[in-house]
Amino acid sequence: MGAAAGICSGRPARANAGRLRVALAAPGRQSDPFWQMSASIMRAAARDLDIDLIIEWGERDRSQIIAVGEALVDQRPDYLLVVNEYRTAVPIIQAAQRRNIPCLLTFSGLMEEDVAMLNNSGGIQYLLGSLMPDNLGAGRFMAHALIETARRAGLSRDNKVPLIAIGATRSTSSALDRLNGLYQVLRADPAAQLLDVVSVNWSRDEAYQRTLALLRRQPQVNAVWAANDDMALGAMQAASDLGRRPGGDIFFVGLNWQREALDAVADGRMRLSMGGHFLVGAWALALLRDHFDSGRGPVTGVREVVKLAVMDRERVAFYRQYFDGGGWEKLDYRRFRQGNAAPGFAVEPLLVQLPPAKPLGDFRG
Repeated sequence: MGAAAGICSGRPARANAGRLRVALAAPGRQSDPFWQMSASIMRAAARDLDIDLIIEWGERDRSQIIAVGEALVDQRPDYLLVVNEYRTAVPIIQAAQRRNIPCLLTFSGLMEEDVAMLNNSGGIQYLLGSLMPDNLGAGRFMAHALIETARRAGLSRDNKVPLIAIGATRSTSSALDRLNGLYQVLRADPAAQLLDVVSVNWSRDEAYQRTLALLRRQPQVNAVWAANDDMALGAMQAASDLGRRPGGDIFFVGLNWQREALDAVADGRMRLSMGGHFLVGAWALALLRDHFDSGRGPVTGVREVVKLAVMDRERVAFYRQYFDGGGWEKLDYRRFRQGNAAPGFAVEPLLVQLPPAKPLGDFRG
């Protein structure tokens, strides 16, 4: 999902070194751990890159996200960062089109229907390109690790692994891509039995309630795939309340490197968390800095992908030693500019202090 076909460069940026203004309509709740982390890192990057950054919050409400996006357009920033949660990108990009403001798509991409709508309205001309987390690869890696862990625990006869999946809203390409990664692994492993899939609105409470019902109905489940850490934590609490032993007779994976999730990874209750995509916003700002200064389109016509990294039990203590207490905010984000030997669009090269992640069999995510 989230095709980039037809995306072309917007108006040429001004060849001008100086401060610029970038706005983001963040779709998440201001209390969401992932979006808190992303916003904090973006502010640090903005300081390094001489960018005036404006962030307003949509609180996971489609109407509010669109209203916030349109209000930001009225402030006439130099660029607008757009996140296609709840299919909100098209109206926001069309509003930017009316003000001749170029946009960069980040975090969650367009669906085919969105591309068609923007092509029809001419809004596609104002879209410089996109910078997305590799949600498909992350979902695939999580699924493989989960199934392999449950299988090695020897909880099921005949090598079978009964599992459930806690997905997120299907109106978001990031959620669909993660789920498609799971499906790819399942198609290649018939002994992994997906008994049920539910969709919740990125909510721990909803994940708790749905998992409680699923595990009561299907107590044979010994693996839970969750599209993010908050939902994994809710599902884990449901399992514990039913007398199950996370990390013992039932296994969990998540995504986001959320603090509580890393606690669970460290003590063995969660197999792993994928993450690092909170850096997408910082990379996006570096691309816009390059575009503004040079007039060259940074991602014109291309869907750039940021490779996520794995955080497992062997790596958590090292990660916290180097990055807790604002470690990510202390990076020099000028390194992310493409002319400065930038680390590329991958999180792993930034984790050189950590031991290498252990491979999962012959699998490569």
